Amino acid sequence: MRKKVFLSGVLAVAMAVTLLQPCSVPAEAEDGNAAVTAGPESSLTGDEVELAKSAGNPITTAFTEDGKPIYGGDPAVLVDGDTVYLYTGHDEAVTEAYKITEWVCYSTKDLKEWKYEGVTMKADKDSIKWANTGQDAWAGQVAKYKDKYYFYYCTWDSTADGKQSIGAAVSDSPTGPFVDIGEPLVRGTVTEPQSSNWNDIDPTVWIETDDAGVEHRYLAWGNGKYYVCELNEDMVSVKDLNGDGKITCGTSKESADIIDRTEGLSAFTEAPWLYRRQDENGRFYGRYYMFYAYGWREQMAYASTDSLLDGTWEFGKVLMPPAATSNTNHMAVFDFRGKTYFVYHNGSRPGGSGFRRSACIAEMKFHEDGSVQEIPETAAGIVGTTSAIYTNSGAKLSHQTFTNSNSDSDYPYTKVKVGAGTGKEEGDSQWLVMAGKADASKAAYVSIQSENKPGLYLTANSDKTVTLAQDADGADATAKRQTFRTVKGLDNEKGISFESVSEPGYYLTISNQVLCLSKGTNKMESTFYMNFDENDTSLLSIGVVIAKNKNQFYEGSKINTKNVTVTALYADGTTKKITNFTSNAAKVDTSKTGNKNLTVSYTEGGITKSTTVPVSIVAKAAKVKNLKVSVKAAKKTSKVKVSFKAVSGAKGYQLRYSTKKNKKLEYLDERAKSSFVYNDVDGIFKSGKTYYFYVRSFIKFNGEYKYSGYTCVKVKAK
Repeated sequence: MRKKVFLSGVLAVAMAVTLLQPCSVPAEAEDGNAAVTAGPESSLTGDEVELAKSAGNPITTAFTEDGKPIYGGDPAVLVDGDTVYLYTGHDEAVTEAYKITEWVCYSTKDLKEWKYEGVTMKADKDSIKWANTGQDAWAGQVAKYKDKYYFYYCTWDSTADGKQSIGAAVSDSPTGPFVDIGEPLVRGTVTEPQSSNWNDIDPTVWIETDDAGVEHRYLAWGNGKYYVCELNEDMVSVKDLNGDGKITCGTSKESADIIDRTEGLSAFTEAPWLYRRQDENGRFYGRYYMFYAYGWREQMAYASTDSLLDGTWEFGKVLMPPAATSNTNHMAVFDFRGKTYFVYHNGSRPGGSGFRRSACIAEMKFHEDGSVQEIPETAAGIVGTTSAIYTNSGAKLSHQTFTNSNSDSDYPYTKVKVGAGTGKEEGDSQWLVMAGKADASKAAYVSIQSENKPGLYLTANSDKTVTLAQDADGADATAKRQTFRTVKGLDNEKGISFESVSEPGYYLTISNQVLCLSKGTNKMESTFYMNFDENDTSLLSIGVVIAKNKNQFYEGSKINTKNVTVTALYADGTTKKITNFTSNAAKVDTSKTGNKNLTVSYTEGGITKSTTVPVSIVAKAAKVKNLKVSVKAAKKTSKVKVSFKAVSGAKGYQLRYSTKKNKKLEYLDERAKSSFVYNDVDGIFKSGKTYYFYVRSFIKFNGEYKYSGYTCVKVKAK
């Protein structure tokens, strides 16, 4: 029975990437997704073909005049009329430590094309007289109020015992320049008691008029602790809530003006962002949402309340796990043209990390009860198009399923396994086919990025393995390893093959379900498919898999095919398990050890397809020879010296002993070498006593250890 390898929705996605593209492709596809072309048709040579290419996240992709990426994290958003403004710090670190000298701005009117507007304000001491270092343009947010633009930010403060403080700057334009008010808005020395010198960071602002017609201008911030206050109408001073004539910090608005509202927040780290939903008339309604960075490595979460000053927090959920490429995260939530969007950062650009970040975007959706749906980190974002890549068996190419780790030591990811049907989740088999990182001008060059692990690409390694890996160094050599030349399928022109740019002459290949590089000798395993013709039912290819740990056979034995699975793939995208295949199993020479190829063939409709699968011929575990053992007894540690002739192919050797020959053999040790000393620290062996020592070799055969018979010697301890 034939089985469809795709759903109708997936078919539409797969069809979006065509094997042979015309010379010109519109900048915007009909479905609204951005389609990117790498170059003119004349740049194709010989057997090359061009794939439609896509781009999505990150949305901040500007470069400096000398061609360096403008990295930037801690995104903030302002919607002003028909324009969305995005603000980030400018990450200039060359090490794993922050260096952020200025804030920059991007703008868009359609959320597709983002224009780099330039620097809005510098963090140096000329721009911020109270700044301590001048290199710490940490997170901020811009708000518009009565035709002025106010930028709230944080940096290290030379006037507040070196603590972080909240600053404010003003401009007549959303793109700046912003001018600092000359002193901190909230000094880090005010919010006592503190848990760190950086409690006062990451300001967020919320302005609204309540049902009684009273306007409120809320400012909130925090790291480890969460603070909120109201601003005066001048927007650059804290409102005296309790009317005592001074600005103090406490736990209620009756006793203080800056309120510590940390209680009730689950795993609050930093990066608060205030938000409230709007109805079709633009009126705010419902609970207040506070999105924030949760735990470490930072996840994205939210809580909600009925009142920003004195309400009780109700934890929502974790919305986004730790990023695959950055230790921190920071969000901005905004409404635009009837939808809600969630901007965050990661290190997905070449050379990126938690210190060289870039902004990304996703649509944010709500359940009927007002709770927020989970937000996956994606490479496609809101404008990109993902693709499925099918192997010769019809299985989707996918990476292993894994959850991003909370441990910094596990990063960067460089050795994620990829294969046929390897992943368990749908996102594991979705890819963003992009212009080749090694040379975007070449039409046949592509780089293939994971959709659900953005910043991780198919990567060719020098040992001919292929893994999913981050471009953590941004080097030219890494770009080449993550770039492939697309050519007509080696086995079938309905398919496509990917030649490694870093390893010319080697192609992406599926060998026993694992993605690797090969010279393309097995053309079928080196051919992949990205679309199908529902009107064509002809045989396209076959895939052969030997069950796990069943590809080894003993020297001199017969090869059987009972553990071989053959799947036929048809041109319409259907698959079928095949049992009436033929093979050369009877002809494979098993008289000598080594790697052999089992050839499997299948014929249907006058079309014959053949492919090979590797098998290994191994020798059985053999008894050791020339065994010599001596025992030197001692009060603390007795020494058992063992030597024998090494057994070819043995994985190791097991040592046992008994006090009577062939009676109750006691385990002592296992070693990889044929000469070693066993240290008896348990006082087993006594001087003058006689012992029998037994050694046997072992091999690993189809995932199980197989042992030889024992060789025994009789020894008297000295």
